[in-house]
Amino acid sequence: MSERIRNWWAGLSQRERWLVGVAALLTLGALFWALGRPTYAAFASLEADHRTAIEREGRVAAKAQLLARRPAKTVAAATDAAPIDQFLAQSAGEIGLTLDRNEARGTDQATIAIATAKAPVLTDWLAALEGQGFIVDQLSITPAADGTVGMTAELRRAAP
Repeated sequence: MSERIRNWWAGLSQRERWLVGVAALLTLGALFWALGRPTYAAFASLEADHRTAIEREGRVAAKAQLLARRPAKTVAAATDAAPIDQFLAQSAGEIGLTLDRNEARGTDQATIAIATAKAPVLTDWLAALEGQGFIVDQLSITPAADGTVGMTAELRRAAP
């Protein structure tokens, strides 16, 4: 077999040898691209899935820590003792949210706004507030182009 290839190669002119060499290089390049591109995409997808899993694990750990930290009666007492705007700012800050607007309306009502947040984190925070005795009177969530959401809400403490 190699003798046949040697004879074939020897029978080619210099120009034909160059053309066959260039064709072989182009074929190898296309082969590497055809195998490398899906491999790279698979690794990029694995990395994105890993990042998502790490973020989800952090949220679950934070929720478990919050649930284990205080019983419900202590939370209710803490929410009643602190001014509503301070409590909301502290609660949002503990999970990484920034309140862009936080206006107390009396002792038991507040209007808040968050410009950008991840939707699951925001809805989990609102659910936790409801579990602590807050009532959401009005809620507006608007999606952003970058995958985050903005929110404005009116909250009030439930009557004891």
